Amino acid sequence: MKQNILSAVLCALLGSLAVSAAGAEDELGRVSSVAGEATAQRPGEAPRALACGDPVYAGDTLRTGPASRIGVLLDDVMTHLDADTRVLLGRTAQAMPSARLEAGKVRMIDPRDAGAPAQLAVLDADAQVMSNDAEGYIFSEKVGPYAMLCEWDAPLPVSRGAEQKSAAPGECVIAKPKEPLYTADAHETRIPAVADVCAPGPELASLNSPVHHLTPADVAAPGPMPGAGSAGFGGVNPAGADNPGYATCDVAGVCSQPLPLEVIEPNPTSVCGGPGVPCN
Repeated sequence: MKQNILSAVLCALLGSLAVSAAGAEDELGRVSSVAGEATAQRPGEAPRALACGDPVYAGDTLRTGPASRIGVLLDDVMTHLDADTRVLLGRTAQAMPSARLEAGKVRMIDPRDAGAPAQLAVLDADAQVMSNDAEGYIFSEKVGPYAMLCEWDAPLPVSRGAEQKSAAPGECVIAKPKEPLYTADAHETRIPAVADVCAPGPELASLNSPVHHLTPADVAAPGPMPGAGSAGFGGVNPAGADNPGYATCDVAGVCSQPLPLEVIEPNPTSVCGGPGVPCN
């Protein structure tokens, strides 16, 4: 009898360890863009530096420094951490990616048309991300930190306990302590979708498929800032002397630095109708 009990306890323990090991290796995505230094850290382990193509796991805390940014592709959801940002990665009850912002700014771009939502959590506010271009911020006031969740492409449902509020494109939901959730107009400057970009590979192809709600043409199209009333996300923080290091387009996870435009004027002596060149 004692031997049977001991065997049962041992089997349960081994099963628990196997589950823990599997959970510890739950790869959630890969690094798709990086500028500067960024780290990932599992509970109880030392931080590890992140480079292009590195895996990230459920339970990882991602951190960026003062002059660093990183993008990670979580399933089909592109997630971009701005400078001085800390995000805890996980999964929802539906096994979808979850990003919980603990400090700084984060942006999640989801090209899907259907499916279970991913999660963008900021302090005690939660947003359901599906077919969205959403941003999360943490700000501080005298009463303490508060959350702001903004949206640029489709309605963004936000909840805090029993409270619910939805941000329309060009709006933000504000979640301050001891105040009801409310909406406000979004700002004009958005979190950059890309920093220094890793070379695109097949793992990024799904983000740029024309069957998705968000296509490269949509993402790079002019506008809209709030009230612009046009399709597409528009240029974000264009490169320039006052803003080095950013790309001028805003494709989810795949972008390039601007190339000089060379205009070639036609030679009038070789064009139909030019001197000595009859038209057939």
